Amino acid sequence: MQIGLPEGDFSWILNLVFFAFIMIMSLYGQKIQVWQWLKQIEAGLIELKRMAISSRQSAIDAFKEHGTEEEAVAKEIDRWLDYFTIMPVDLDPAGILKRLDHLLDQRRDRFQEFVTDLTPDASDSERMNLENTLEVTQVLSLIFRIVRHFYLLGKKTGSTIMIMQVQMIMPELLRLAKAYSDAMEAFSLGKPIGDGIGPLVVTKLAREYDATPETYVHEVSKEVGYYPIEVEGRSVYAMRATGPGGTVGKPGFAVKKIVEDNKGKIARIITVDAALKLEGEEMGRVSEGTGAAIGDLGPEKHAIEQAATDHGIGIEAIVVKEDEAAAVGVMDKRVLDSLPEVIERIKIAITKRTKPGDKVILVGIGNTIGIGL
Repeated sequence: MQIGLPEGDFSWILNLVFFAFIMIMSLYGQKIQVWQWLKQIEAGLIELKRMAISSRQSAIDAFKEHGTEEEAVAKEIDRWLDYFTIMPVDLDPAGILKRLDHLLDQRRDRFQEFVTDLTPDASDSERMNLENTLEVTQVLSLIFRIVRHFYLLGKKTGSTIMIMQVQMIMPELLRLAKAYSDAMEAFSLGKPIGDGIGPLVVTKLAREYDATPETYVHEVSKEVGYYPIEVEGRSVYAMRATGPGGTVGKPGFAVKKIVEDNKGKIARIITVDAALKLEGEEMGRVSEGTGAAIGDLGPEKHAIEQAATDHGIGIEAIVVKEDEAAAVGVMDKRVLDSLPEVIERIKIAITKRTKPGDKVILVGIGNTIGIGL
């Protein structure tokens, strides 16, 4: 009566139902919540599995185009999906970047060996694109298997904390997986992606100053070269990965080599790259900052920073803001439309912060898939 239930012959029934509800929720509320979380995770797992299977088939189809039988390709790709890289020990950090760089080189060599074995008649650019396709397939497979692992483990142990954590990050995992899944077309067909804005900027700028594919200097470091151009009386090494195959190359070590070959003569290092935008920011927004804009695991960035520090060289970055889907997917028009502004900011940086006769290194960081010289 005190909680406002109507008086009458059936009031005691309503009281009983109310208190039964309270008791059930007290005893089984958490179990009901966990059951809901598990159902949500199951729905996410179904979608992740669909994307993993779809990307696997896209990779198989891409390799088949080079004459290899589907059964053989499928068997090799399934074997390769379990390939892993063990990071170097960091208990003794001395020399860890050198060891990491060595391991990354070995990993890349294994990828190239795998692709070459399956497609011996493919061109170098086609093999690079197939490597990218294989890496996307591997990422999607790994996301699915990790989520499945924690789902089954949480269900097996009844761990509320584990199940809750998986359910909470599932929307972000699905968003990331969808970005890579949608990017399969770009990688398999060799179309330019958003991450290629850096090399595209460098090529566009070089063209303005009469550079051609013939003037491009190849292999300063692995798969990286430069256009030698003159900008307002400054000698500029306009550097990018070679392309048009899908590669990032090793631009950090290329910068280091150019700096060491021109001891005391490099006045500025400018890096151009794509960067993840914040929610609410416009796609294709251009921003400037200090430091090396390069998203590697460490060795390349360290090489640029160390070279700049050892020789007292100013280092700055210009980035184009994108989300994950735009970075790995076919280049968005809004990203492409940022080209004139980026080039204008590069010119300002060169003319305002260097003087005539100086030498400048301009580095376009990013995947060169679909972006020729």
